[in-house]
Amino acid sequence: LLAANEPQMVKDLQELYWYTNGDVKTMSDLTEFLKANLVGGRFKGKNIRSRFRTEAATGMYNSILSGPSTPARAIVGTNMIGIMRPFQEYLGGMITGNKKDMVIASAQINAIGEAWAEGLRLFKHNWELGLAKKPQTYTGKFDVEANTKEWQRLNEFNNRYGSDTEKQAYGIINTIVEANQSPWFKYPQILMGSGDAMARTIIGRYQMRLQAATDAIESGVNLDDVVAVAAKQDDIFRKKIFAKNKYDQWVVRDKATMMAGDETALTTPLRGSLKGLEEIRNLTGMRLFFPFVRTGLNALDLTWQHTPILAQFHGKWKDIMAGDPKLLFDRYGIRQQDISQAKALMKGRMAMGTMVMGLGAIMATTGNMTGTLPEDKETRDLWKLRGIK
Repeated sequence: LLAANEPQMVKDLQELYWYTNGDVKTMSDLTEFLKANLVGGRFKGKNIRSRFRTEAATGMYNSILSGPSTPARAIVGTNMIGIMRPFQEYLGGMITGNKKDMVIASAQINAIGEAWAEGLRLFKHNWELGLAKKPQTYTGKFDVEANTKEWQRLNEFNNRYGSDTEKQAYGIINTIVEANQSPWFKYPQILMGSGDAMARTIIGRYQMRLQAATDAIESGVNLDDVVAVAAKQDDIFRKKIFAKNKYDQWVVRDKATMMAGDETALTTPLRGSLKGLEEIRNLTGMRLFFPFVRTGLNALDLTWQHTPILAQFHGKWKDIMAGDPKLLFDRYGIRQQDISQAKALMKGRMAMGTMVMGLGAIMATTGNMTGTLPEDKETRDLWKLRGIK
């Protein structure tokens, strides 16, 4: 029997040798590695997380995100942040009286129809990828599943070399894997991934038009004609912003645009004093909650950039206002000719935040915006008697 199976065993050992970077060298290593993937543990000095824990985390994410309103709010919020960028740039230019910034922002706003059309195509494409159980264009916020093909391959190895108990355990976990990968379970993640792809595409189209408008101005085109000229030439800059993937879809590759997409989708890696929070994932039980920590902190960071006065103390504000071309290109991918537009965006964000907070204060003082009443009935009735809103 061993002689008959020897060619297959040699082939499997070779495959796992390359897959584990040389850790699996013998049949004993192979069975030990498969067991570690099943129940977790250490193999050749490395920690291996059990597939059951991974699927438990996936199931938790699916349950938390399963409410119909969750993906709807995420898609609306993400795309609203992305779509507002040129409007905020225009506002920033208007505040400083910089007509050039306002014209470049107007050129981007003029591209909104084409940007939406292409964004919706990417939304549909990513939705179809999700239904087909294929990786989406951009990494999702809560995508913790290991590669399904790799899992299925390990399952094949276990069926050949595992014990009866291990085969049964793999079979049970495989049922959970298939359930978690089902579009009926994953639809919130699929929708949010599709929404992220749409937002990133729209931002990419904005960046195309921004570069076309900037090039037109540098070429001596009259400011009054820049919007029309840029609209005819923005495809010249497509390959600087996008690259085609294996599905023949245009995917963002420009550094500044990718970082703007991360900011919009709230997936920016934590930096500075918050970078240490990345280590939370290594603590027992905290890996499950880390994606939510990053998203929440990114939301707070973006809110800070819109907050009156406080926005000026934000690290990104300081970097952009200092205007060091090398630092801005290395840290944010911002070209030297786009620094003025980046400044306009930051000023527009703070101005918009100021207007919203001012409007909220006016509405609150006039009784047009109120909070909820206390949950306790006795206190609630007392508030009503006293006319407290």
